[in-house]
Amino acid sequence: MRIAFVSRGNAVRSIMAEAIARKLFADAGLRAEVFSAGTEPEEEVDPLTIEVLKEKGYPTEGLFPKPLEKIPYKKLDILVTLCNEARERCEFVISHKRRENWSVEEPPKRAEAFRKTLTTLEELIMDLLKLRS
Repeated sequence: MRIAFVSRGNAVRSIMAEAIARKLFADAGLRAEVFSAGTEPEEEVDPLTIEVLKEKGYPTEGLFPKPLEKIPYKKLDILVTLCNEARERCEFVISHKRRENWSVEEPPKRAEAFRKTLTTLEELIMDLLKLRS
């Protein structure tokens, strides 16, 4: 299975979702290729993203912002957009079998807000896993 998480900057939400999904899918014994991308990728991952992922034990190696064109978007099973901008900009991506549109707001630049966003994404991804297992 191939799944991608797309947001605007690919520096916070979609990066978190990629790291969370990789670990949760692997822990559940599910084979999955997990990607993230941005409609307007930032230069680097927000340092608070890395901090809160590490706090919860998620691997962060190899995470970096990238445009949609740098992932296999034409061969996805599931496409998850994390904001309205990504949903609108990804309308041309029609090759996936399933689309999820999650409205997860970009957190303010505070560690506690980033932790809350991470928890929200964990819950959403766990619900997605329930549907796939």
